[in-house]
Amino acid sequence: MKLIDKYQKTGFIKAGELLLTPANALEFINEIAEGNISVLGVDLWYYINNQISEDPGSLDLSEIDDPQQSVSIAKQFITHNLPKGTAFVSLVLSD
Repeated sequence: MKLIDKYQKTGFIKAGELLLTPANALEFINEIAEGNISVLGVDLWYYINNQISEDPGSLDLSEIDDPQQSVSIAKQFITHNLPKGTAFVSLVLSD
């Protein structure tokens, strides 16, 4: 089973992205940290009038070349810097 398939059960797809709660996203990041996969970005999602909308305040990590550094920054961002009201996050990953 692919890792993405495992986490698809805990989240859902919107706009072609897998949305996870911040806690589930941290678990997912911990698992990809074991591989050589970079986090290229963290997109934020929140509710507006019972609809899920993307927050334009996403984190762009596409300039970070070191996979472990990108993972560390993404974890730090999700743990300590999410804007108030963020309901879900989605991760942009390298292949």
